[in-house]
Amino acid sequence: MATKVSGCLVKMLLFLLGAVMGTGLTAVAGVVLFLPDRTTVSSVDPTSTAPGVYVKKVERLVGGTYYEIWLGPSPDRGHVVTVPNGWDHDPRRETTDDGLRLKFGNGGEIFVPKASYS
Repeated sequence: MATKVSGCLVKMLLFLLGAVMGTGLTAVAGVVLFLPDRTTVSSVDPTSTAPGVYVKKVERLVGGTYYEIWLGPSPDRGHVVTVPNGWDHDPRRETTDDGLRLKFGNGGEIFVPKASYS
């Protein structure tokens, strides 16, 4: 149903309202598409010699699914290590005096210095 609009001021206000609504909808769509959803898959609590190890599955509508390992005192705070695609997400952990070594099933290793998570 089309209505006849007259007047320059009314047309400008309708144009501005459309621009504001379009910008708002674009921002909401961008957040929904690119904001990741993190789910903790497994966790090992911190000890006196090793940090807590929290494996998180990250899912995004655009960008797919990948895993992160958070090293630190709690699941919501710490040093983040992104697991390369194709590697398993449950590595063996070896604590050394210098840091933490994450050993994966395919032979890959990631070493995180102690200064990064302490």
